[in-house]
Amino acid sequence: MSESAESPSAGPSPDSTSQHRMEEVVRRTGLTPRAIRYYEELGLVRPCERTAGGFRLFTDADIAQLLRINELQTLLGFSLAEIKQTLRVDAMRAEVREAYFGTTDPAVRQELLDQALGLVQSQIQIIDERMERLTRLREEQMERLNRIRARRAELAAELATARQGARIDGGGPAPGGTRDG
Repeated sequence: MSESAESPSAGPSPDSTSQHRMEEVVRRTGLTPRAIRYYEELGLVRPCERTAGGFRLFTDADIAQLLRINELQTLLGFSLAEIKQTLRVDAMRAEVREAYFGTTDPAVRQELLDQALGLVQSQIQIIDERMERLTRLREEQMERLNRIRARRAELAAELATARQGARIDGGGPAPGGTRDG
């Protein structure tokens, strides 16, 4: 864990004091208010504070969490259960990172780095499994595409033959007769 890659300053702080109303969060995340409320109900985002008038208030850390959820869902196609697990691992990594920078004991730091390795490897495994499934799906679709192209080429050849035959058959006078009949 290098300080540049995993320092406590990387990303918004969970105790961020900037607060934003729903309209601002919707604008910054591209999510709908309903989706944001749903993620809160599922526990994917911590319950937010409210104004005296009952309006939800979100911190910068909440917005970062919502962006992460959206990324996992849209980019990787994660289910909500997979997102919940990934966010749990993210939180565990943050705790390990905080503990790492909170001690100077090399033995403790090494143990924390081992924990971080395990956590990151588990996330990579989830991504690799997803990529394997996507690769299989792509291969299936490519096979379908190739079958459709082959069928289309066969049909085009049949049509060309039929058109050529129609020109030959219908292009001149019928045997023993005239074109006008």
